[in-house]
Amino acid sequence: AWSEMGVSLLLLGLSLLLGFLQALPCFQCPRVNASGVCETGESVCETQGSQRCFLRKVYEDDRLLYGYQGCGDLCLSMSFFRQSVQVDFVCCNDTPFCNRF
Repeated sequence: AWSEMGVSLLLLGLSLLLGFLQALPCFQCPRVNASGVCETGESVCETQGSQRCFLRKVYEDDRLLYGYQGCGDLCLSMSFFRQSVQVDFVCCNDTPFCNRF
């Protein structure tokens, strides 16, 4: 009985691991305007391997200028500031289309 239980736990662990590696659909747009409308060929990408959905927003003087959406590697959620410009990076892989603008 223990060997069957051990095999079941191993299979459960593998299925959970593979669940994290499943492709996740994300919004993809090279340029989203300040109103949240994609100006250049909106589409959908699917994450592969360690990729995550990302959303990048660019502000100047606290006013949203534009953004980007897509799938990317080595994504870290963070903010950069330089003089009057701020860039926010948001990365997610918890739900489909989690990078909504």
